[in-house]
Amino acid sequence: MEHWTGEQRAYAIETCLTNEFSPITAQCKFCVRFNIRRISHTPSTKLIENWLARFRASVSEINNVTWSKPNVCAPLPTKQHVRAVKRFRFIMSQRDQNISRWLEECDSDSENQRDVPEIPNEDCSDVEDVPVDHVIDGECQSDSDIDVDELNEDVNNLPVDDDASSDDDVPLARYRNYFGKNRFRWSSQAPVSRSRTLQHNIVCQPPGLKRNFRYVLNRNTVPIDIWQLFFTDDMLEVIVKHTNEKIRKIRPNYRIQTCIQDLDVVELKAFIGILYYTAIFKENHTHYTCWYSTDGTGREIYRCIMSKNRFETLLNCLRFDDASTRDERRSTDKAAPISELFDKLIQNCKEVCAIGSYTCIDEMLVGFRGRCSFKMYIPKKPNKYELKIMGLTDAKNGYLADGYLYLGKDSDSQGLPVEYQRLNKPTQAVLRLISSIEGTHRNVTVDNWFTSVELMKILKQKQLTLVGTLKKNKREVPPQFLPSRHREVGSSIFGFTSDATLVSYVPKHNKAVLVLSSMHHAPTIDPQKQKPEMITFYNSTKGGVDTLDQKCAIYSTSRRTQRWPMVVFYRMLDVSAANAYIISSMNQSQKKVFILNFMKRLAEDLIEPHLRRRVNQFGLQRELQNAIRRVLKIDEQPSTSSAGSSDKLESRKTCSTCDPKKKRKTFHLCFQCKNPICVECSQKMRVDCREKL
Repeated sequence: MEHWTGEQRAYAIETCLTNEFSPITAQCKFCVRFNIRRISHTPSTKLIENWLARFRASVSEINNVTWSKPNVCAPLPTKQHVRAVKRFRFIMSQRDQNISRWLEECDSDSENQRDVPEIPNEDCSDVEDVPVDHVIDGECQSDSDIDVDELNEDVNNLPVDDDASSDDDVPLARYRNYFGKNRFRWSSQAPVSRSRTLQHNIVCQPPGLKRNFRYVLNRNTVPIDIWQLFFTDDMLEVIVKHTNEKIRKIRPNYRIQTCIQDLDVVELKAFIGILYYTAIFKENHTHYTCWYSTDGTGREIYRCIMSKNRFETLLNCLRFDDASTRDERRSTDKAAPISELFDKLIQNCKEVCAIGSYTCIDEMLVGFRGRCSFKMYIPKKPNKYELKIMGLTDAKNGYLADGYLYLGKDSDSQGLPVEYQRLNKPTQAVLRLISSIEGTHRNVTVDNWFTSVELMKILKQKQLTLVGTLKKNKREVPPQFLPSRHREVGSSIFGFTSDATLVSYVPKHNKAVLVLSSMHHAPTIDPQKQKPEMITFYNSTKGGVDTLDQKCAIYSTSRRTQRWPMVVFYRMLDVSAANAYIISSMNQSQKKVFILNFMKRLAEDLIEPHLRRRVNQFGLQRELQNAIRRVLKIDEQPSTSSAGSSDKLESRKTCSTCDPKKKRKTFHLCFQCKNPICVECSQKMRVDCREKL
């Protein structure tokens, strides 16, 4: 028989009574407290039960309370238990030496084991196999915080099966409550719902185009009409204004002034049309000199829109803000060179369309390797060096409803109230993006970087629901929900509170997926996929931002550049085209088209005004004029030099002006007298001038 000191016996009893732990858990605490390496070297569970029985008898004598026979599985008397525990805590604080005196009477456990119910001995060889409680040392409730139901919870959670060899074999169905590391309680029973659809799942704002912009949904709508809802003429005029400032600054450096003229809105639209054509033809990363090649490898459409030198000039001179005040604005805004234009685009996205019932928040990454103070390095991503854009989208179609440029750790809290400044950064990012949908009862789907119980509670106050995967190191996650080799593949554990539901699903051996939801309140299993409904719902709504990012990546206008404002500008063009296509898909009066055909029509609408102005430009080659006419689908003008095609002879004749002795033969006729005339005896004249004669 092993002898234990009074201090060790007192610690085992205090662990079981004060912290409401089972004898098995008390053994683990005993190992840590007295630096014992193996559980088999600690007091057995039978011995601890014996100590508990004798101590309860002593406490009963003090309080004149008659205790029932110690039974681990039966609930303790409620009021008597509360008074006994209060009395015990008082005695422990005032007369610790009494415990040793009471326990000295128990020199052996052989005589008293008959009075204790038979409990199987625990044979555990590894401390890691025993579930460890997560109560912080020294963290105890005061007497005023004692609740009768909480005193009975751990008693009800103890297993009834006498054949169990460890806590890992305890059926999870026998737990009434689960506790996280911070003692956050999850109930195993779902709350009773009295209504078919909960109020927080009824969306107040209908999705679709808002009333002021519904005029675009008709049979005569063209893609540019929808595109200009997002990229308005005011935004284009801002670009024209600041680009011309740059052009005037560098104009003295150019000897030929034809390619350094001022820009206007019509030509800027044509320039954007070229960028959309590069996205359509997948030539956005091809050098522009290849587009203008005349050896058969180039594309005629680029030469029709503008010359190579003019495109190069606009590409280098494009500016989006006032350069004179840029340094002053940079002190408070790192994205000053383009923030004004980007904010206008986001504001237009908010005002044009209302997104659906299910939304998604995530990040968009745009590759960039140049110099930038808020560039991010993410080695696991394909581009590694990227700019990050946080976005709120419709979970179904990927419509961008809100977003902002990530400029560093302080950008997430920009514009938030003071009480939200102390929250963690992911929570601040979500709160900044949901400002336009507060109070609409929409659902927000996020990944595990954003999800937390703290965020769920704040969104509930704003009449929004949350669904998202949860990291396994969160303090609210109970140990039973973590990956375990004892759990079956396809099994699920549900934990409920009055506001949310937590599910742990096992997709494969020794793996577990945690999903937190304030939208679901029942342990529903999808009959088709044999997964919890929360898992299938998360999978169907998590890809809103990814859908938008995919549309922008397939037909992207981005070009290789060392200027990060141009990178943001290219992404703005991609987002505008994607949002315009989504709005076009809502038009029931028109046949739905593929995004490729939509972007082709958009590019044609952007370049058409400039082509109609350029087709009659002085000095333009006749071949190029005819190419522009083909693009505009108008009749080609016959190519003539000094005479029209009707002024040519079928066979050569002698010139009527030259000396007959020279006998010069010619195919040409004078356009006025119709006599044969050679090249030396004639002069070249424009067709327009000839018509005026």
